[in-house]
Amino acid sequence: MKRKHPAVSTSKYWTVQSLSAWEQAQQHGFLEGHIDHISYPEAYRWMMDQMIERLPFYDGSYPVWVWKEKPDLLQLNHFTGREQCVCLTLSLHPLNVLLSDFQEWHAVLNNTFNAADQGEWEEFQAGNSLLSKEQSWLRIFDLKRQLDADWPGTQERRLQGVTGRVRLQQVLKVEYLDEPSLAKKYYYC
Repeated sequence: MKRKHPAVSTSKYWTVQSLSAWEQAQQHGFLEGHIDHISYPEAYRWMMDQMIERLPFYDGSYPVWVWKEKPDLLQLNHFTGREQCVCLTLSLHPLNVLLSDFQEWHAVLNNTFNAADQGEWEEFQAGNSLLSKEQSWLRIFDLKRQLDADWPGTQERRLQGVTGRVRLQQVLKVEYLDEPSLAKKYYYC
């Protein structure tokens, strides 16, 4: 039996993808992540487990990473210049997107404790933390939590998200980032 979405409007999200990924999506009728493009398999598996737990309609596919706000492609360093890219504007149901803090996600990627402040970091290092490393990672989803302005990496919060398979009908706009002079300014896709 197919699950139906509750009557909630969709929201806009953005994703930057290689041109080859976009061309494959057009051939298959959908965009989804792929194991061959995962640099941190353990962190991605953890995120996929969180998606299973938190997203009622998640299909189990490898995640597509999205931004809650349209990225400033020059500031966020999205392109290596090795391959042409596209920025896709998506219309997704909010129940299909798991939002997290971009900066704090790096604790998961680096397999380290996500400390709220210097004192908590020192407690963890001394073996006196009340939280495990994995429990601290859950903070990346607490988007209303106050950040300690004095703690490194806790500047302005940028929201990233993950979703499962994206159907072509959910793509509102395609911006091609293929101008050679621009390509050299971008860092990674």
